Amino acid sequence: MARFLAALLLLLPAPALADAISARPEAVAVTIYRDGSMTSQELAQLGADDTHGLALVVETRTVDLPAGRTRVRFEGVADGIIPESAAVTGLPGAIVERNFDYDLLGPGSILQRFVGETVKVVRTNPRTGRAVEETAILRSGPDGVALDFSGRIEALRCSGGAEKLVFDQVPADLADRPTLSVVASAPAPGRYTVQVSYLTVRLDWAADYIARIGPDGTTLALSGWITLANRSGMSFSNAPTSVVAGNLSRVEVVLPDVTTPHLNLRCWPMGTTHSGWYRPVNGEPMPPPAPPMVMGGMMDKSASTVSEMVVTGAKIAVESQLGDYKQYTLPEPTTVAARQTKQVMFLSQPVVKFETVYGYSVQPNDDGHIEDEGDPVASNIVLRFDNKLDRDLGRALPAGMMHVMLSDGVRQQFAGEYRVERDVPVGEPFEVKIGRTSDVTVTPDVVDRIATRRHGRDHLHVEMQVRITNAKSAPALVEIRETRTGTSSFKVTAESAGHGLKAGDPLWRIPIPANTDRTFTYTVEYDVAD
Repeated sequence: MARFLAALLLLLPAPALADAISARPEAVAVTIYRDGSMTSQELAQLGADDTHGLALVVETRTVDLPAGRTRVRFEGVADGIIPESAAVTGLPGAIVERNFDYDLLGPGSILQRFVGETVKVVRTNPRTGRAVEETAILRSGPDGVALDFSGRIEALRCSGGAEKLVFDQVPADLADRPTLSVVASAPAPGRYTVQVSYLTVRLDWAADYIARIGPDGTTLALSGWITLANRSGMSFSNAPTSVVAGNLSRVEVVLPDVTTPHLNLRCWPMGTTHSGWYRPVNGEPMPPPAPPMVMGGMMDKSASTVSEMVVTGAKIAVESQLGDYKQYTLPEPTTVAARQTKQVMFLSQPVVKFETVYGYSVQPNDDGHIEDEGDPVASNIVLRFDNKLDRDLGRALPAGMMHVMLSDGVRQQFAGEYRVERDVPVGEPFEVKIGRTSDVTVTPDVVDRIATRRHGRDHLHVEMQVRITNAKSAPALVEIRETRTGTSSFKVTAESAGHGLKAGDPLWRIPIPANTDRTFTYTVEYDVAD
């Protein structure tokens, strides 16, 4: 008998788990990682569905658990959550199961659940304001909603007046917000404080710099801004926030689709429904159809996008070291709302020394000729910095866009912008190319070119003459760089001015007085690689 009862108990269904619901976190902290070296302009061009961007979200929540197994539902996690990255700490016992519920409540998803079920249809006469309620069987939806009124098939919103569907209940398997749930086993009832951490996409950041050149032309004021971009549908309110600079290794992620099915209300052409495209309500004719309205006052959240820019510069973010990366912590908790862009200052250096040089690269082809031969070419305007304390800088600079302004002491004008492609550590020089000027031109000429064959290789002997013209009313420092590819055994055999090296290329620095020109020559020899 005992064996029979035991077997019978095994056949009985397991009791349903109780649900403990955490509707929202009491506190949340956000760390945003840079997903590639994108500028704030490029971030602004990304769509809401793009999975670019990465952030670590740490939520603190409080839950009341009974003894035994309980399904703990953490509602309102980010809609871009990477479910497999989620971790929950602070619950008693072992976590038996973990789920991510992304089937969200919405007009389209409700209609999907009620196909074949009886629903209420409420129609309001626009002339009398009288509402009439009928029952119908929902035959299709949400991509075209067809209603069966005892054999008479009609499409929703085709009667010509206001209509809405009324449902007796909300399907139990639909959540109004993305929800992470776990099954935990508590040895005793109690209140527990837990931490829920996970990675989420669609949060990113970029660095923007404003450089204001002073009237002396040798110093500038440099400010740096962190641009936070939240393309997700979740707001992070009053959250301690930091960003991390560095190139983290990422793999492509495929997220579950957390969007609700699109609701498509379509009417049949006039006179093609079973009973005509309209019918009287209580004997009163209906006017022509009104524009489609949102069902029952509900709106598909995916159809509404908000873009907002918030700028704050009262306090400056604090820089710290995070392993091999740089971390910038915002000075106080901030709110990064859904689909919002926010800028926070992280750098403010009122006086930074720099050097202006005018650059030109000589780039011969394999036979020793150059494209610009004999033609004056506008030089590049280059601002050169030494990232050192004695140059009033000495700060780690994340890659980003630098916008340069020029001041004459009275007003400011835009002078150019440049994308700083790499993170610049303390102690390293870097350059900002802001444009080209025809006030300082370079005219290169090949004076002599001798081609020979040595040891099975083509050998070139090239004598260059470079004329530099400075039409400015101030002196100009010009840099000429010889850049060659596909060569070997390269050397400078003669020159009228000494040269240095830049990335292995010979570099001549030639000071040119105001309103003058100067010509210098040099000779190079090299083998052309096969």
